[in-house]
Amino acid sequence: MSGRLSDGERAAAGLSRPPSPPAGPIPTVWHSDGIRAGWTLAEDLVTESQPPAVQLHTWEPDRVASKVRAAVPGVALVVGVGVDGIARHVAKGDWSHEKGVRTLVELAARAHAVGARAICWNAEAAWKTPPSTAQRARIDQLVRETLARVDDAWVDLVQWHTAYDHPTFHSTYPWAAWLMQGSPIKRSLPQVYAAPEGGVAAHVGALPRRESAALSSWATAIRAGWIGTDDPSTAAQEGVLWSPYYQLHHVTAVDTVRSALAHDLCALWALPTRADAAGRQALQTLCSIWRDGLWGDVRALQRRVGVADDGVYGPATHDAAVRAFAS
Repeated sequence: MSGRLSDGERAAAGLSRPPSPPAGPIPTVWHSDGIRAGWTLAEDLVTESQPPAVQLHTWEPDRVASKVRAAVPGVALVVGVGVDGIARHVAKGDWSHEKGVRTLVELAARAHAVGARAICWNAEAAWKTPPSTAQRARIDQLVRETLARVDDAWVDLVQWHTAYDHPTFHSTYPWAAWLMQGSPIKRSLPQVYAAPEGGVAAHVGALPRRESAALSSWATAIRAGWIGTDDPSTAAQEGVLWSPYYQLHHVTAVDTVRSALAHDLCALWALPTRADAAGRQALQTLCSIWRDGLWGDVRALQRRVGVADDGVYGPATHDAAVRAFAS
């Protein structure tokens, strides 16, 4: 990786990266029967909501990319790829290192081919390996070489990462390989999932409490040297940006909207089958706030919907926003 250009060197050579996907809400489209089934069921809601970006969670984005663009003119595409199976094969030695890298790079090539602005690597349990083992060495090498090859191959494709929101609960995950200082990953989207298991709804306030605990765990991981030295608790960050990945089910709409507005960007999991009525309402409200140019400015939003501008997005503000944007 020593021969790679830094972003500053790229800029000096006229190879500056284009802007990352725009800020605001990014709903993810996914379905267990494939991305075509997912888009067929999600199309009406996405068309109505008109989000600034859509994430297609699939290895086959070409199946629906043109349809998404037709439904949402000017939309930025993100391609999310679940890659646990690749890690499992490489860690066990079933696949060679080169086959693992080649498969991951091919996924990035597919994202680039449909004009995606970013690829989001979704890596979870299969990437966990005991430290100081041959399996960990293979996993670390796989991550680092893949990120470097993709970074070198496509200057206009930004790399993102999503995994657990509490690094300290997952110490055998290769955090450093993905996110240490100097990594090509530009944004990490921890999965801040507040709802309990078993389809139980989260109580009001559960999401902000979960996020606060996640940020604390993230800061601990930074101090431990697992993750680059950016500070996720501040608005002005360096290195890897911390942006939440929220769930669109079993969480109150007011909690989702309130938490999302505190960040420049959030991803949302997932349309159609992982979104309940509260999740769909949250998505529509967030997209309306974004289109009105009020993202992150709660006081201006409150003035727009006719409630006291105390800067707190609570139930009264949410109800007023839903009414105002529906009219």
